[in-house]
Amino acid sequence: MNKNIIAIDGPAGSGKSSVAREIAGKTDFFYMDSGAYYRAITYYILNIYKKENNIDKFNDWLNQKEIHFFLKSIVLDSNLSKTEENKTYLNSVDVSKEIRDPEVTEEIKYIAVLRDVRDFVNKNLYNLSENYKIVMDGRDIGTEVFPDAYLKFYLTADPEVRAKRRFDEYTEKGVKVDFNQLKEEIIKRDESDINRKIAPLKKASDAILIDTSNLSKNIVINMILSRL
Repeated sequence: MNKNIIAIDGPAGSGKSSVAREIAGKTDFFYMDSGAYYRAITYYILNIYKKENNIDKFNDWLNQKEIHFFLKSIVLDSNLSKTEENKTYLNSVDVSKEIRDPEVTEEIKYIAVLRDVRDFVNKNLYNLSENYKIVMDGRDIGTEVFPDAYLKFYLTADPEVRAKRRFDEYTEKGVKVDFNQLKEEIIKRDESDINRKIAPLKKASDAILIDTSNLSKNIVINMILSRL
């Protein structure tokens, strides 16, 4: 059993990130969003590699090329801190804001299914767990990345509720998005994550299921804290 890891999995908008942050703030664990690393790699492909190599059709290129060779030019890092917002660094550059761009959110599903990318991210996550006690959220933390995690939770919610949460997040940041389109994208992302062959989104057999649709964040937090 890996007592350094509390795994919180679930689909987009289920509340896992905000809950995980609060859990970390109330315990001696640090918070880590595993999706930030996938976002950073997606951002790199979209805004650096793609432009430098004049690639127009992103999806076609991913289907035809090996990924591992350019992963060698990527260095990922995070500042796990109890006193300030975590930041994600791509080759020593803070890209915490850029990786939350809607374009990255839309394209991430294409790189999240690639085994070379997942192995690369998982290796980075393993390294973090050797030095920190971490509450980590994602989609396969309790099933593939840390199947021996100390505690596992699976958060879910109705797609309408999840879309509203994500819409409010973007609005708060001043990003204009269409609610119906956002909801459709969340549903498509669910289908993609659940049906992908590599590390699909699913509840670990020993994970505690929490439907957050009609629960406040504080109630969910207390439900998890009661298990620690």
